[in-house]
Amino acid sequence: MLTRENLGIKEGESLFVNSILHLHTYVKESRGSLKTILQAIKKLGPTLLTVAEQDANHNGPFFLGRFLESLHYYSAIFDSLEARMGRNSMERMKIERNHFAEEIRNIVAYEGTERVERHERADQWRRQLGRAGFQVVAGMKDRQAMVMKSLGGGDGYTVGNDQKGNVLLGWKGRPIMLAAAWQPSSS
Repeated sequence: MLTRENLGIKEGESLFVNSILHLHTYVKESRGSLKTILQAIKKLGPTLLTVAEQDANHNGPFFLGRFLESLHYYSAIFDSLEARMGRNSMERMKIERNHFAEEIRNIVAYEGTERVERHERADQWRRQLGRAGFQVVAGMKDRQAMVMKSLGGGDGYTVGNDQKGNVLLGWKGRPIMLAAAWQPSSS
């Protein structure tokens, strides 16, 4: 269904695909679903594909590994929310309850097709996108870093590059989010 015709893209028009916190839901044990989606995006011939995902390893096959990774990752998330919004902030409590509670439950309590929260580290995203025929866009890291830094805003947040094309937003040295711009490989 993902074709330039179905999307109403005219000859000569540029296509930009923006995926924010969505591609990880296509990661399965076999990775076939993610590969299919990335191949469909590549066939569209986008000028640019931007990807922003959580930088965490929540896709391991074993409960203990996912539990420990989740404990460290979400401790950093909750610590950053508390620093930004305060301990008794109703807004912070709603975010934790309405968004992160279900996400954590899915990571540690579900298996197989029921588990859709399958976050991966920056290196794994780089490999998956590379295999699908995408390459990191050179020169985008500084602009991405400026945008991510403006989102973080506050003491404790860090923004850096991993020297492989990803911009990483972290909390007190712990990577939390990654962002990168990709384009179809010329080969």
